[in-house]
Amino acid sequence: MAIKNVVFDLGGVMVKYDPRSFVTNLGFDKETEDALCDAIFRDQVWHDLDMGIYMTYTDALPAFISRHPDLEQEIRAFFTPGWMNLYELKKDTEKELYDWVYDKGLNIYILSNYSADGFTFIKNKYSFFKKARGYVVSAFEKCMKPDPKIYRILLERFNLVPEQSVFIDDYPENIEGARKLGMKGIVFKGVEDAKNELKKLGV
Repeated sequence: MAIKNVVFDLGGVMVKYDPRSFVTNLGFDKETEDALCDAIFRDQVWHDLDMGIYMTYTDALPAFISRHPDLEQEIRAFFTPGWMNLYELKKDTEKELYDWVYDKGLNIYILSNYSADGFTFIKNKYSFFKKARGYVVSAFEKCMKPDPKIYRILLERFNLVPEQSVFIDDYPENIEGARKLGMKGIVFKGVEDAKNELKKLGV
């Protein structure tokens, strides 16, 4: 069955996700950097943001601080206005893969584990969203990949035939989740590799 729909993940595929660089820009020593990365990006509260338990980083800030009171100053230094500008578009993915798919006349969708205000920020900042026919984001759905529920939401909301749809994500477990629902899947390792895998599927 011919592929008609290509579904893109955001972080790691369309948008750079490098937590360490976020923290390094603050100028802390390495020990503090390590502690701050653990306190933010490896903490349950970060997961809860993607789950939509907190709908803004401002809402989540007291929770981060209460769990890591010894790092309050550093956490507040990280979450200063403008920090989300560190979410950078992967221009090679946009130009050489995303636009390549779009120019072939295929339908593009977005499926991502993302916080609500983080997603709103990048959606307003980057124009590639205009070429997508729709999106499903974990914070708004209160469920995350690889939970089968979020794939079903995507398929049912946009009336997608699983066998005509391919999902591109950088986490193998998320691709496996899509395959269990009948979708094709490509583990993103780079633009050229993903493009070659799409060609193998007849794109």
